[in-house]
Amino acid sequence: MRTVKTFVKTLCAALFLSFLTLSAAAYAGVVDKVVVVVNDEVVTQREFDRIFEPLKKSYEANFKGEELGRRLEEARKGLLEQLINAKLTVSIAKKQNIKVDQKEVQEKIDKVRGYYGTEEEFLQDLSSKGTNLSEFEKEVRDQMLAQKLVEKEIASKIVVTPKEVQDLYEKNKDKMVAPKTVKVREIMIKKPEVAGDDTARKRMKQMVSEIKKGKDFSEVAREQSEGPFAAEGGDMGYVPEGQMLPEIDKAIFSLNKGEMSEMIETPVGYHVFLAEDIQDPRALEFQEVSDFLREQLYRRQFEMKLVEWLEGKRKNAYISYK
Repeated sequence: MRTVKTFVKTLCAALFLSFLTLSAAAYAGVVDKVVVVVNDEVVTQREFDRIFEPLKKSYEANFKGEELGRRLEEARKGLLEQLINAKLTVSIAKKQNIKVDQKEVQEKIDKVRGYYGTEEEFLQDLSSKGTNLSEFEKEVRDQMLAQKLVEKEIASKIVVTPKEVQDLYEKNKDKMVAPKTVKVREIMIKKPEVAGDDTARKRMKQMVSEIKKGKDFSEVAREQSEGPFAAEGGDMGYVPEGQMLPEIDKAIFSLNKGEMSEMIETPVGYHVFLAEDIQDPRALEFQEVSDFLREQLYRRQFEMKLVEWLEGKRKNAYISYK
């Protein structure tokens, strides 16, 4: 089920605090002492610091005095609890003999590696984040172990019934409204780089004149527009209100069906728009929102059961603060 995979992956990323949150290599030199023992796993000082330091810098840039001290202390406690939960999950997964295939691990590493131009760039970035390929591989493996355990212990046991989805829809029916949308075509001419060059504006005025004399808007767009929708005759599809630049949004949503806007200037260039169709706000049918509502119900159950599961496992775990 797609929702299960989505939320499990989200959870595990949060639980395990993936390597992408690691900070600069300046913290790699910290003595790697043990901060907390969680069953047969440990949270080390270096592991804690390389995640905490960016948070600390952010707080120091935004708060001062007692407020800064209070927020830093809350952040320390919160981060440590997250790391303990992550280690506990990995520990339980190992005790249950849950396995992760090396091929799966390698595929995930290769996917990250693919974001870099060369192997050297990949390894240098790992180093700059205070880790290395060996540590990264362990982190990926542990994250996948945690994910498989959570899928087994929590995700696979959640059931959202059709009645629950229907009831949620009925309770929130008045909020299930599709916004006003306009089916739009656009012609855009980019602004010249040279200040004072009026060529683009004049070109746009000429095109507007041709359309007013009877030339087809989509034909002009296809032949002369420099916008991203030129190949489709300027067809942008149905645009919901509030999604565009304010000046464009105002122009589009003041049009009547079949009406063309005046020339609009933005930092990008000059634009004209044609409103081909208008759909007023309307109540959404159950079928249109059932998947969304099912995901909301799933998320609610998942988060509640995860908290309960972690609390129960922590009661029987060996957690020692050093």
